[in-house]
Formats: sequence, C-alpha cells, structure tokens
Amino acid sequence: MSKIEIHDIKELIESNYPPSIVKKMINEVLILSMQVKTDYPDYRNWFTTIQVPGLYDGTRNIIVAHIKDRIVGFVSLKKTAEEKKICTFYVEKNFRKNKIGTILVEKAIEYLETERPLITIPLNKLHEFTKIGEKLNWEITDIVENLYRTDIPEVIVNGYQTQNSENIILPAYDSIPETVKQYRIHRIKKYINQLKNYIYRLENKN
Repeated sequence: MSKIEIHDIKELIESNYPPSIVKKMINEVLILSMQVKTDYPDYRNWFTTIQVPGLYDGTRNIIVAHIKDRIVGFVSLKKTAEEKKICTFYVEKNFRKNKIGTILVEKAIEYLETERPLITIPLNKLHEFTKIGEKLNWEITDIVENLYRTDIPEVIVNGYQTQNSENIILPAYDSIPETVKQYRIHRIKKYINQLKNYIYRLENKN
C-alpha cells in the first residue's frame, strides 16, 4: 500500500498554505462526508456555516488521511472551553485495516488534549467503533432520543450531549449487544409508563 499522509487543515491555514489547495481539500472532505452523513438532516449547512468557519476562528479542525491524491479518511473536531468533541470520524471501508483510524484518533486526541473526547454515534452504527473504543477505554455514558433524528437514537460516549437528556448509564463500551438490549428495555418501560399515564388520564377525565 502507498504511504499514508496526514494533513491537519488548521495547521495548513495557520502556516499560510496556498488557500486554493486548502479550499480544495475542504471541499473533498465535504463531498466524502456527505456520503457518510446522508441520514443527518441539514448536514451540508452545518458543515459550511459552522465547521468551516471554525477552522479559521480556532474552534474547529479537520484532520485528513491521504493516499497519494485520495482522501481515505478524516476526523472533524470541535475544541472550545466547554466541549472537546469528535464531530465526524470516517475511514473508507477498503482502508479500515491499515491503522488509518487509529492514526486519525491519535491525532484527534493530541489536538483536543484529552484521551476521552465526547463523541456521538448512531445506535445502528455503534458496532463500527467497537475496537477503537475498547482500545482507548471509551465509555458509553448516555443514549439520547430525537437528538439529530427521530428514528435512530444517538449513543453518547465519554460525556453528555445535553443537560436535558435522559441519563441512561449503560455497560462498558465493548458490550454492544448488552447496550442495545438495555436501551430497548428502557424504551419498552418508557412506552408502558406513557400508556399507563394515558389510560389514567382517560379514566379520570370526568
């Protein structure tokens, strides 16, 4: 396999790298991430109005992995006093056994200055993060419904996305089947309680 090259876009901007090349790299990340984020509403608008400006004001970063002229992986990051977060993390399927993901996460941890960055993962994609989560001892701390979509909840790792979310403490990160099981049990109990409350209101309406 050809040599893997890593580029830190924030560093390129600060070093006065040719703006046309930086812009081209950012657009390539957007095109690739649009394929990954097809199920997230208004992702393009978020990327262009929040992520990209953050590259220039010091609150955001994107680290990309290249093989020759091809971007094969990237990680989008947020770094503020309030939050250190991995916003998007992706490696193309054909390159996932070449330690590219590990390299990107190591670079992300270095930039964010924490070994336990906040990250949210759709429940149906949780299995894709098992190995790296286990390796770094990341911990599932919450599951939030209706955070980005109404159909699939978000698994919160290493923190809490919102103070108003239901706090569902779940097993260790490497226990994905148990995680899913506990979430489903919680959801069933929640619906049963809602049904009981509805019946109670009907019976006491008059």
